[in-house]
This record gives sequence, structure tokens and C-alpha cells, in this order.
Amino acid sequence: MKRWKRALALGAAGLTVAAAPMTAYAASPEFARTTEEWAQLQDNVLEYEELAGLIHEYNATVQQNAIDYAYFRNEYGETNTEWADKYRELASDLRDAIDYPDIDDSSYGSQMAQAITNEASAETYEESADDALEDIYVKYLEYSQAEAQLVQSAQTLMINYYLNQLQLEIDTKTQELSQLTYNYTVKQRDVGMATDIAVLSAQESLRSTEQALIDDQSAIDTGRKSLLVMCGWDANADAEIRTIPDVDEERIAAMDPTADTETAIANNYTLLGNTRQYENARSTDKKETLAVSMADNERNIKASVSSSYQSVLSSKIAYDLAVTQAALEEQNLTIAQTQAANGQLDALSLQTQQNTTETAKLSVEVARLNLFQAIQSYEWTVNGLADA
Repeated sequence: MKRWKRALALGAAGLTVAAAPMTAYAASPEFARTTEEWAQLQDNVLEYEELAGLIHEYNATVQQNAIDYAYFRNEYGETNTEWADKYRELASDLRDAIDYPDIDDSSYGSQMAQAITNEASAETYEESADDALEDIYVKYLEYSQAEAQLVQSAQTLMINYYLNQLQLEIDTKTQELSQLTYNYTVKQRDVGMATDIAVLSAQESLRSTEQALIDDQSAIDTGRKSLLVMCGWDANADAEIRTIPDVDEERIAAMDPTADTETAIANNYTLLGNTRQYENARSTDKKETLAVSMADNERNIKASVSSSYQSVLSSKIAYDLAVTQAALEEQNLTIAQTQAANGQLDALSLQTQQNTTETAKLSVEVARLNLFQAIQSYEWTVNGLADA
């Protein structure tokens, strides 16, 4: 199913939007992308590589932020001085509107309350003018950070969507083995080789695995709906969600925590915003407070890069171990099959090894996705989203 193409003018923001997915509208004008790029975004397929484009064009929060950004620019101007002057203008308008009533006036109470409210509001605006730190660049950073965080969240949702599917497969294997174990225990009980307590224990284990399957499916369904809505689809749309790309280990080799820390400091949205506000600050107290915040930002960014890098290394080790374990279980299965063929291994033990081998293979894919996520998180840390 293709997404219907529409156009809509947003007068307040001065924006034109086109190419809507279902009921959502694109934020950019049609000429902002090539025909091929629009076609990829507008089809009914969700690919990992297009998440940033989908969020930019169709996410409701991003679209609202674009409208708000245009509103702030139109109402308050671009510079910090213009913003401060706007607050003073609002304060002046309120003071001009203050009209203290005569005590004999029949509506003295309500008029007096309004006058006092206006006086307090005017003082607040005047304080805001004196303390104004923002400008249009600070707003730009705020909304750019919000969009980047949404893209990161969408990527995480998509990775978790497949992690939850893998967990469902693993738990299905566990449930199958629990069912076989229960059946075997019942047979053993019937010939006097197992107790009723053993049967009850196996039954409880089986019920637990059945609940795990229900929980896994719920997580898959919830994650899918959240991802689709975030990217502009209806929650129940039949869009195809493509698989996660393979891990590119060259991205790990290219990591340089020392150099990347400097890049992370230069790119960090929070630090950039605080730096700009420091430049706009008028009072010594504000500058000193912001200087402390900026120094704290840098320390946190350095720690965040280091932690993210260690997470990548740990995830790589876990992935390599999962691959090794899967190969080992494959060998164990071959041995078990030979023993079973020679009458040296019972059916339940053989099935147990088969399930263990299949689970080990699934665990390799889980480890791969976790490594992919760790790499992605590191790159976001470097590109502006380090926890500052």
C-alpha cells in the first residue's frame, strides 16, 4: 500500500508540506528531496536507514517543533537582545493596562484583583528580560536535539522489535522442551519412577513458559505500534518492517575514544546551548552558574564517551562468545545424534540438546543486535547526544 500524497500550507509557520503517509503530512516542501527519496519514504516499507528521514518528515513532535520554531522567530526575533526587548514590551503593555479602581466601585474586588495580577505579570516579564539567555540559536539546538533523540528512540524501538521476536523464538523453544519434560515426567510417575510433586513442578514450569510467550507477543505488538506511529503511520497499519542491517565491524575499528571525546564535546547539544546562554548572560551570577554547568557538561561527556566505548567492547566480546558457544553446541548435537542412533541416549536428552543448539544460534543473533545497538549508541554519543 502506498502512502497518499497530499499538500498543505501551514500559514503560521510559513511551511509547505507534502507527501503524506496515511494521515500524516511531510514537513519539507516537495523540492527538498528527489523523487526517488520521496518514493522510498512514502512506500509502505519501514527500513532502518530511512528512520531519520521518516522522523524529520512525519513525526508529530518534530512537525510541531518546526511550527513553534517559526513562531518564536516571528514573535521574538533572532537575537537575545530582541528577545529581552519583547519581554519588556509585554511588561510595558501590561502596565499600561493597569487601572486601579475606586474603592466605591461596585466591581472593586474583581478589578483590583486584575490590576494586581497584571502588576505581578509585568514584574515577571521584566525579570525575564533581565535574565533572558535564549535566542533563536538556542531554540534551534533545543529542537534539533529533540529530533535527534526521537531518531535514536526509533532506532532503539526497531532493534527491540527484532530482539523481542528473537526472545519469542527462544521462549518457544523453552516451552516446547517444558512440554516434553512434563509429558515425560507424567509417564515416569505412572510407572512409579516420579512423584506427584515432580509432575506438579513440571506443570508449573510449563505454565511459566506459556506466560512468557504471551508477554513476548505483547512486547512485539506494543513496540511495533509505537514505532509505526513515531514514523507517521497509523498504529495498526500493515507496513512492512525490514530487518536490521548487519554489523559493520569497521565502525568499531574506526573508533578513537580520545579524538571522539573532543568531537563529542564540540557536538553536544546541551553544552552548545549552555555555551550560547553564557555568551548571552548579562549578570556575573548567571555567567558563574553557567560556567559551572559547562564544566560539569564536559566531565559528563567524557565519562559518557568512555562508558559507551566500553559497552561496544563488551558487546563485541559477548557476540564472539555467542558465536563460539553456538559452534560448540552444534558439535554437541552431532555427538548426541550419534549416541541416540546407537541407543546410548534417550529421546528427551536428544531433544534437549537440539533445543539448546537452536537457542544458541538464536543467541548469536541477539548478541549481534546488542552489538549493533552499542555501536549506534556510541555514535550518537559522539554526534551530540552524550549525557551531559
